[in-house]
Amino acid sequence: MPIEIENVFYTYAKGTPFEAEALRDVSLTIKNGEFIGIMGHTGCGKSTLIQLIAGLLTPIKGNILLDGRNINSKEYDRKELRRKVGIVFQYPEYQLFETTVERDVMFGLKRLGLSKSESAERVKWALETLGFDFEKVRDISPLGLSGGEKRRVAIAGVLAVKPEVLILDEPIAGLDPLGREAFLSLTDELNSSGTSIIMVSHNADALAEHAKRIIVLENGKLIMDGAAREILSDVQYLKEKRLGTSQPAMIAELLRYRGIGIGHDVICRQELVSQLVSYVKGGNRE
Repeated sequence: MPIEIENVFYTYAKGTPFEAEALRDVSLTIKNGEFIGIMGHTGCGKSTLIQLIAGLLTPIKGNILLDGRNINSKEYDRKELRRKVGIVFQYPEYQLFETTVERDVMFGLKRLGLSKSESAERVKWALETLGFDFEKVRDISPLGLSGGEKRRVAIAGVLAVKPEVLILDEPIAGLDPLGREAFLSLTDELNSSGTSIIMVSHNADALAEHAKRIIVLENGKLIMDGAAREILSDVQYLKEKRLGTSQPAMIAELLRYRGIGIGHDVICRQELVSQLVSYVKGGNRE
């Protein structure tokens, strides 16, 4: 299910003294099954872009096509968009409101026209996919869970819809290391099963390990779009733009400066360790 973004502009509070241009002439295509990371400074237009893709905002100019159809046309069925595109906002645990975990996860399924049995099966699947024991959590209040558990319940509510495209806005912010790893492993599994992942994150290490393609925005403009390895290994350019890259990429850059033979495309921890081991075993030590 390709997503085509064609010459999109978006301006907040247009025509008022508070007018602010968020996106300027952005065009890109997202292919089926991609895992895309979106980077950029705060205020560069990342959140605006994903809200436009999800149909929560309408562009001032330009088109957003899903399967070749304009999602903002009067003829487009918005229910179809809700079935195909799911979005998880930063700190989704703040959106929990139902009396039980099961009811909260089921809320988003009510407008899909599913039978009660199919809805129940999806809720059970989503919660178990997020690591819960369904029978233990189904009847308890989501508000009584820990912070990490609340987030997983909120994500389960989006996952239960089984979207073909899953959009994540800073999904690992505030999670502990184990929670981050567990969540990112889940995104890999979903992506491997065919779900397209679009993830906004300031965590370049996470993007290096999991995203296959990186998009970089600056002041509402698309300035970089390419393979994650190509983008994140360009340490000098990212420094010029005052953007970070992964820690392994920065360490590799420092080691090369000291004359240690580390490849220019190293962006992941295991790659760096592997090349350092090879370097030491090869007797290339002072």
